[in-house]
This record gives sequence, C-alpha cells and structure tokens, in this order.
Amino acid sequence: MKKAFLFLIVIFAFFLRVYHVTQVPPSLSWDEVSIGYNAYSILKTGRDEHGRFLPLDTFVAYGDYKPPLAIYATVPFVAIFGLNDLAVRLPSVIFGTLTVLLTYFLVKELFRKSLFIIHYSLFTSFLLALSPWHINISRGGFEANIALFFIVLGTWLALSGRVHPRRWLLAWLPFVAAIYTFNSSRVFSVLFVPALLLFIYRDIKRNFPLFIVGVVIAGLCLIPIMPHLLSPQARLRFNEVNIFSDSSIVETSNQRIERENGSILAKIVNNRRVGYTRSFLMHFMDNLQPEFLFVKGDGNPKFSIQDVGELYLIEAPLMAIGIYALCIEFPAVGLFLMYWIIAAIVPAATARETPHALRILNSLPAWHMFIAYGILSIYRLLPKGKKIYMFILAALYLFSITYYLHNYYRHYPIEFSGEWQYGYREAVRRIESISKNYDKIIITENIGRPYMYTLFYTQTDPDDLFRTKDAFFDTAGFYHVQGFLNYRFGGSAPGVLKPKTLYIWNSAPEGARVIDTIHLLNGNPVLTIFDDGGVKL
Repeated sequence: MKKAFLFLIVIFAFFLRVYHVTQVPPSLSWDEVSIGYNAYSILKTGRDEHGRFLPLDTFVAYGDYKPPLAIYATVPFVAIFGLNDLAVRLPSVIFGTLTVLLTYFLVKELFRKSLFIIHYSLFTSFLLALSPWHINISRGGFEANIALFFIVLGTWLALSGRVHPRRWLLAWLPFVAAIYTFNSSRVFSVLFVPALLLFIYRDIKRNFPLFIVGVVIAGLCLIPIMPHLLSPQARLRFNEVNIFSDSSIVETSNQRIERENGSILAKIVNNRRVGYTRSFLMHFMDNLQPEFLFVKGDGNPKFSIQDVGELYLIEAPLMAIGIYALCIEFPAVGLFLMYWIIAAIVPAATARETPHALRILNSLPAWHMFIAYGILSIYRLLPKGKKIYMFILAALYLFSITYYLHNYYRHYPIEFSGEWQYGYREAVRRIESISKNYDKIIITENIGRPYMYTLFYTQTDPDDLFRTKDAFFDTAGFYHVQGFLNYRFGGSAPGVLKPKTLYIWNSAPEGARVIDTIHLLNGNPVLTIFDDGGVKL
C-alpha cells in the first residue's frame, strides 16, 4: 500500500510541475535561453557560445560564469525535443519530481527507529509535492532546483551509509555535483557536510576506510573546477551583489567616529565590522520573515505569484508545533534540521537582495519535515476527534492549493509576463517570414538580452555565431553581443530610419511603417516592429 501511495504522490508531483510548463511561466528568462542555447551549441559543435570546447569548470555565458552541470543536463533534452521551451524546462521538472521521491527515502533514514516512519515519510513527500515554493522553482529552468536534488541525494546516501557503508564511496559525489550546478550550493555544501558528518560520526568510525575512499573520490572530481573557484572570475557575481561592497556602511561608520572626535568607544561601537555584522544579521532574518514564508513570498515574481507565501499560510502553526515537538522527541534530528535551514540561509544573507527564495532553496526539505511532524504530532496527541482534525486539515490544504493553482494559471501569467522578458520570443517568431527581405535587423536591449533570444528562437548555427559575432566584455566583466549575421542589438533609439532595415524597438518614431506591435499578456505594448516603408512585404 505504501508503494502505491508513494507512486501516486510522485505522479501528482510530476503533473503539477509539467502541466502547461511551456505556457506558465509565460516566457523563458534570459538565464533559461542562455542554458538552452549553450546546450544546443555543445550538442552541435562540442563548444559553448564563446568557443570553449566542453568546458568542465564554467560556462562564461553573459560573464556571470554559470556552473556547467545544468547545461550538460539540458543537452539530451535538446537532442530529443529540439531547441525549444520544453527542452529547457523539462530537466527542472524531472529533477524536481525526483526530489519529491528522494525526500521520502531521506525521511525514512532520518527516523529509522520511529514507529510512524511510513506515515511521516509519505506526509513529507506529499507536502513537498504540493509546495508552492517547489512548484514555482521546478517549472522554470533554474539550476538551483537541480542542485537541490543532488543535496537531497547526497544526504540520503550519507545517512543510509550507516547501514550500507559501501554507499559512502559515492555519497559525497552528489555534493560535488551540486557545486558544479549552482553558486549558492557551493557555500551551502561546505557548511552543511560537516554537520552531516557529525550526525553520523559514530558510524563513520566503524567504517573509516570506506569513508576516506569516498572522500578521496569526491576530492578528485573537484579538481577540474578548483582553478575557477579560486579565480577572480568566480568572484565577479559575488562582488556585484554582496553586502560587503556596500560603501554606505563604511561612510556611516567614518561619519559617526568623526562626530565623536575619534574616541575609543566610538571606534568600537561604530566600527565598520559591527556595521557589516548588523547588515548580515538583518539580511539573514529577512529570509525568516512570516510575510515572505507564509503570506506573499519572494518579491521577485519569478519565484512567487505574490499573493501566496513560499509556504502555505496554514503551515505556519504546523511548522511551529513541528519544530517544538521534533526538538523534544528527537533533539539530534531537530537540531540537525534547524542547522540545515541556517546553512542554506547563510550564503544568501551575504547578498543585498533578501529574502531570496532561489538562493535558500536548499533549505526546503527541512521546512516540510518540520511541518509534517507538526501535523502528525497534533494527530497523536488528540484523545478524540482525529477524523475531524484530518478532515479540517484536508479542507484547508485543498482550499490553499486550489487558490494557489487557480491564480498561478489564470492570473499570474497576465500580471507578470513582463517579468519574464516576454516579447522577444514573439517578436523573433513574428519576423521569421520577412527577415530575409532586410539587410539589417536592429533589436532593443531594453527588456533583456536580445542576442540570446535571437540565437535561441532562430536556432542560429553556432558556427555562424563564432564567425560573425561582434562582442566585448565591459569593465565589470560582463559580456555583450552587439551583433551577429544581419542582427544588431542595442544602441540609441532610431531617429532617421535606414532603408532595408527592420527595427524591433519599444515604440516607432513618426513616419515609420508599423508592421506589428507585441503586447504583454495584460495588453500593454512592449515591442513594436517597424521599418521605413520601402520594403515590399
């Protein structure tokens, strides 16, 4: 019976993640098209968009130096389905579904001696299956979602090694894979694995040689990426977003010390290190805000529909009860799960943009383990009315997920299509039949990175890109493509229209012939396609 329930949960999870996945979210983000085209380029030529042959350390991409594994995971899907939206998003759908399955086995390993382990494992997997946080992330081509799968896999292998020590030969490889997949997972793995080792320390001592061999294997697999991790390029993204580059903290510190004539007390209290510590703690606590977790979710509409929290509102009291009960009944497990959440938040707290659902995604299984334990703890403590309790709980969950899914499919795409760079895909497809009539096509950069959308949706041969591209790195290290073939990107708004030139811009100047206007799903115009009227269409 438990296998049947688990099978149904996994099928349910897959359906929630794959249904209309090419329509909602309403467009691919610029990171998704970058992953997709680089996978396509690897498939066609063995090289990325910059001409590097099978890079193992990083894909330079926009100058953000993407970890490589998500791109390689996308290659077989592009080979099967072609270069399209489905091929880019299906890896995340599948890895997200497998995370739901693995969570069942992970909970079983954490609570091997518990009498209600089967119910607890199924409950936790089911809650993750219908989690708005996990559904939102699993339906986009986000590297973080693939990294989460590897984190859960590695944790399960490490815990199950207590009974099957040979699994420790492979248990650390998923954490290495997470390092090759998402930037935040690199710091998380370094913080999390020592706590995991402490949790299973007694068992490691009994099978120390197998453990050491596994660690050596994992260490060898890290060799290809180590030069990049130690390079200045690896710090570019961190330098751009971290709180420690915020000069206002130093300025405030210096002003206060000067105002107090440089007294010893002022130098201690107003020290910039105190300011940075305070800033870090504030950003850390942002990720624990009830509004973020249970009411509105992440302020970035890519990670939340904006009127449902990352977790359901009804889960707030259940989680509080679960944390208390678990720390009382299984203190070692409770502390381990609390540390899991803390370790996931720490790297995100160093960034200025908080709270951030994507950067703390690695914490997600721990939240649902606490919530599931809260549900079962209440059930066990009730002397009467267990059926009524479960009926009320089921009704509340049914309303919560219905509200979320209804708004996700019916309203979210309309309200937030602009947040997904909607318009480039539609414009490129619209000009497909007429582009051959023009010597040059000029596209605005105002809503994103048009060169990558053009590469993706025209399925430009990578060799043509290598041969004709006009590109440069700016002083901050970011990559810009000004043109390839007969396409040009960016520049100033067109004044005098040139002959045999097609424009895709925010709006058309006076006297232009408007060929089409691309609208967001809410009806607002986002791009206009026009020329000087001299080309016969």
